[in-house]
Amino acid sequence: MRKALKSLAAAAVLAGCVTAFAAAPAAAGPAAMTEAQARAIVEARNDRFEALFAADDAAGLAAQLYTRGGRLVPPDAPDMVGPEAIAAYWTGAFGAIATVKLETIEAVPVGAGYIAERTHVTLFGPDGAVLGGGKAVILWTQEDGVWKMQWDSWNNGPVK
Repeated sequence: MRKALKSLAAAAVLAGCVTAFAAAPAAAGPAAMTEAQARAIVEARNDRFEALFAADDAAGLAAQLYTRGGRLVPPDAPDMVGPEAIAAYWTGAFGAIATVKLETIEAVPVGAGYIAERTHVTLFGPDGAVLGGGKAVILWTQEDGVWKMQWDSWNNGPVK
């Protein structure tokens, strides 16, 4: 009987702790990012991409815009993972493509520290003529306090 009473008392104490914990207000975390804030972040980073691409700075693209484990997923080619592979990929593109225009269609915060982006891409040759374009889906995350691409995937073809 005494053992049963001790167990009952322990259960009552535990229930009181659980009730007190459940009734306690949650600690205030950071405010959720709005879509407007996500768009502003992505557009600023895309402006940086355009500038580095126009300067033929593949190392800058890889270091400043992709995470250390970042992944390029180009159409009809193997994935490029990490700064060296990403820089090599972009170096290969510089001969044919002079500039890139990125138009953010949608930027959505998707959890703490992530933004999903849909963008339209237009590619221009050295003479300014449109070479083509496509659509991209990008996952942005923060690395060392800087927004960078974790995944960068796109297709070739019409954007509309």
